[in-house]
Amino acid sequence: MKSLFDLVKPLLWYVAVIGVVVYGFHLNRQDGYDEGYSLAKSEGETAVEVLRKEHAVEKQLAADADLARLRIEQGKNNQLASQLADTKETLRQTTDRLTGDIARVTKLYRRALNTQPEPLPAAVFTAGFVRVWNAANGITPGSAMPTPNGSGRTSAPASGTGTADDLDSGVTQEQLLTNQVRNGELYGICRAQLKDLINWTRNESK
Repeated sequence: MKSLFDLVKPLLWYVAVIGVVVYGFHLNRQDGYDEGYSLAKSEGETAVEVLRKEHAVEKQLAADADLARLRIEQGKNNQLASQLADTKETLRQTTDRLTGDIARVTKLYRRALNTQPEPLPAAVFTAGFVRVWNAANGITPGSAMPTPNGSGRTSAPASGTGTADDLDSGVTQEQLLTNQVRNGELYGICRAQLKDLINWTRNESK
């Protein structure tokens, strides 16, 4: 029995040594796995953080570019608005100046430069004349011709080419000229707005 144990004893030592070695390899492998996992995780987190920062920088650059474009567009719009306001002011000044001239040019006249001024004869504008005038200016039928103080005196007939068109409309030279001066201002504003719109469209297409 003793001799059998003595025979097996070296084998047990070999088995024990092998077990210790295998266990050491296992521990070493586990440590390597843990270290590798930790390293990979750290590197991954670093890469994610780098990407996050890069994305934040790109997002900020894009936002700055959008803001710059917005400021440029606002500048263009402000410039166009300022130009339109200046045009309106110029047209208003012209209207005021011409309105001030209306009374002078519709009250007196001279038969010649060396004669004395005398009252301007009344001009007759028929209802048909006023109807055509209003239609040409886009005024709805029945609208009154504006007077210098903003009120109408006589309404033009809505339509018709009969004898009613031949009647005196009651519109005076002063009223007619006032209407034309106001129309001129409105047309000037429309032209300026259309010009600004064309310029804005051309700038946007570039």
